[in-house]
Amino acid sequence: MIDPKKEIETVFGCTELPHGLFYEFEAALRFELGGEDVSTKRPIKRFIQAFERADAVAAELFARSSVWLLSSTFGDASPPKKHLKPFKTIGLSRSVFADFGAVAQNDADHIEEFGEDLYRHWAGTLLGDPDLIKEALWLALGSELGIRPAANASLYFVDFENQIVLHPYDDRGMDVIATRREPLSDLYRSRHSWLLEYDMARMRTVFEEA
Repeated sequence: MIDPKKEIETVFGCTELPHGLFYEFEAALRFELGGEDVSTKRPIKRFIQAFERADAVAAELFARSSVWLLSSTFGDASPPKKHLKPFKTIGLSRSVFADFGAVAQNDADHIEEFGEDLYRHWAGTLLGDPDLIKEALWLALGSELGIRPAANASLYFVDFENQIVLHPYDDRGMDVIATRREPLSDLYRSRHSWLLEYDMARMRTVFEEA
């Protein structure tokens, strides 16, 4: 079995996957999930739209993929307690997750305030059942809207073979990146109406003018 930590460095050229994936990779799509037209005052309606869009994109993107679920949480030198507990609700016990260690953030403000650095803790598991992608997306999107169960972590869905990452950063939006534009070209066309207008010029340059 592959070592995801080494694969991230080898395939994506970074020690850890950044939160703002869209701005770190040229071949990148940013999707609007909840949308400005669905108010947070209607959290269930907003969540349903966000979840259905994320699920549709993931289903199209990972139809024939082997997908890793990577989870990252912030804390001190030791990983936060029970940070993997929410995954039990989708049948993933703590024992199936590999611990990939912590990455120091070199956060000067945090060091000044607390006397120690901030760390980002990583764990991951291979999702053998494709249905688990759908369930894990639920955990990724519900937290800020008060939808339960939810994971208080950043979740990344990674296809190392095709060099693709999907990251729903919250109910507002989701980034999808690849090391080259070809794997995302069909998705750019098929889900064009869901792409975030604010970043459309950048996406158009990559997927239409290249």
